[in-house]
Amino acid sequence: LAPRVVMAKRMDADLFVSIHANAIPRRPDVSGLETYYYGNGERLARTIHNSILQSIGLPNRGVRRARFFVLRNNPMPAVLVETGYVTSPVEGPRLTDPAYQSQMANAIARGILQYLQMN
Repeated sequence: LAPRVVMAKRMDADLFVSIHANAIPRRPDVSGLETYYYGNGERLARTIHNSILQSIGLPNRGVRRARFFVLRNNPMPAVLVETGYVTSPVEGPRLTDPAYQSQMANAIARGILQYLQMN
């Protein structure tokens, strides 16, 4: 995790987006989109989160503040997007589909562009 933060700082990045797929092995019923932020990343998190929800039919698990390493150690607005649950019988297969991955990537990119236009 530390090298990711170092790279973002070295590149003098305007923002940081970490993309993940969540898992809860004993709870296949859990599914949906979650977006996390810390410090000055709330607006970025909400913008990306809303862009994904508008583009893809996912349960909304919300935007939340969290102290994840890549969030609290970045000086720029930073977010962590949990794109779904690999342990969900519905989302798991979708997350491995290249067309779905492209749709998700486009939704995240739209959210980033919307955020940059607002700021």
